[in-house]
Amino acid sequence: MNRCLETPEILQLICEQLPIEGTSDRQRLLAVALSCRAWREPALERLWFRIQSFRPLIATLPSDLWTVEKKVGPNAIKFVVLGLRRAITSADLVRYKSYYARRIREVDISVLDRTFSPEAWQGLHLATNWEHGALSPFAHKIAWSMAAATQTVLSKEALNQAFPFFSLFLGPKATCLHFTLGSDVPIQLKVTGPSTTIFVGNYLKSFTWENLEVLRVANLSAEAISHISALPRLATLDVWNLKGLSRLPTRQAHLAAMSATAFPSLGTLKIVADVQVVEAFVQKIPPTNQLHTLKCILESDPSDMDVNGLKKLLRTVRIHCHVGHLRKLVVKVGPSALPTEEYETIAHDEGIDLHPILGFTKLETLTINLPETTVNLTDADVRTISKAFPQIRKLKIDTDIHDSRIPLITHHHLLNLIYDCGHLKKLGLRFNATQITGEEEAPGLFDKPTILEKLWVGDSPAYSPENIASFFKTHCPNLPSQNILLADLHEKYPESTAIMMYQRRWNNAKAILRLRSG
Repeated sequence: MNRCLETPEILQLICEQLPIEGTSDRQRLLAVALSCRAWREPALERLWFRIQSFRPLIATLPSDLWTVEKKVGPNAIKFVVLGLRRAITSADLVRYKSYYARRIREVDISVLDRTFSPEAWQGLHLATNWEHGALSPFAHKIAWSMAAATQTVLSKEALNQAFPFFSLFLGPKATCLHFTLGSDVPIQLKVTGPSTTIFVGNYLKSFTWENLEVLRVANLSAEAISHISALPRLATLDVWNLKGLSRLPTRQAHLAAMSATAFPSLGTLKIVADVQVVEAFVQKIPPTNQLHTLKCILESDPSDMDVNGLKKLLRTVRIHCHVGHLRKLVVKVGPSALPTEEYETIAHDEGIDLHPILGFTKLETLTINLPETTVNLTDADVRTISKAFPQIRKLKIDTDIHDSRIPLITHHHLLNLIYDCGHLKKLGLRFNATQITGEEEAPGLFDKPTILEKLWVGDSPAYSPENIASFFKTHCPNLPSQNILLADLHEKYPESTAIMMYQRRWNNAKAILRLRSG
């Protein structure tokens, strides 16, 4: 073997580049580990870096422990449940804990084809003295993500039985914790508690989590929120399905009673809930926070979220977010709350009221998408945005719904906006493109084209594809044709002649621009 490969550090760097996703990847690493003594340790470190099922644990325990029962799960897919022939003892775990557990850095359970029976889980708990993280004491990322996207193989009953014992994998060194159980997996947790809310709350409160930096979890109670607000290193929080939070009056009197040390390190917050619950959660954050990214995904009925509801939410943001730190603000309606045919869209002709957040001059991303209320932006809106947000890099306002009204802003407003906001790379808004001539000049003293890279036009009315292509070729040379995006409205409005006509013209303009740029 080459002398360079006798250096353990080099061997470790080589193994760290090897993939560990698929079965073939892991078989390759096992072959490397068995090839010679020099490769054994670095290859095993890589092989056990991440476990994605209970198979590795099963393989290291005595084979005489198990009874094997095959069951049928969703979509008639078979899975295996391992029961006990005898009690599990601490001696049975010596090999696993001595040679393998210390190597695990990530536990990522998403799709399982085998699990343990309740008796086997209880036996593992007893054999480890009910110690948190006993099965992966050095793991920093723990994910239990039985979501719709991964389509679990196990039955709901098997998940109910396994979930409460996940603490066996979660130890004090964890920095990232994901509890992303999808709505298709309604965990009831009959083993240790009557509901997910109670269990997750107790679970989080059972440890100090001094190293936890990332938490994604649903169904948090008010008590659990109070507990995680004291975590010293929590930087990213993603919560959904919140219940039982009451919004305080939008006066600042409650700020005096608020803990000034709550969420001391929180930088990114994503909340998926009704608008009242979103406001109530934001109200728990002291104004001295470090929050730089706030995403509010609203699950309200169409009648609950209009321009007045938006204004209340933005007022809460103004009170509780620090103007010197906030860089990204997203307010949009989640897929489960999108309006259906039984609701009529509320047309609003007075633009959009952004006054509550005009003080956030360092804002770089602003996205507002409320399909229940179509906002017709005005000339004053464009001037306000250009002046208030000089650092804006992404701006997107209501481009995902059909509005039969002609936009109040034209391509001239668009031109002023993209030149005045010199950092703007991504833009989404409705504007009247029917009067574009292709000979427009840059406004004022600007002598360089813009840096715009992506444009959502929604259902903006258009007329001349040739002129539109010339317009963007001149003023947005960094904007490729594939990055001019139209609203996907064919299914909802299949008989709308106007939508078909405008979208055909935009597509023709994109084709011309692609040829001219080629």
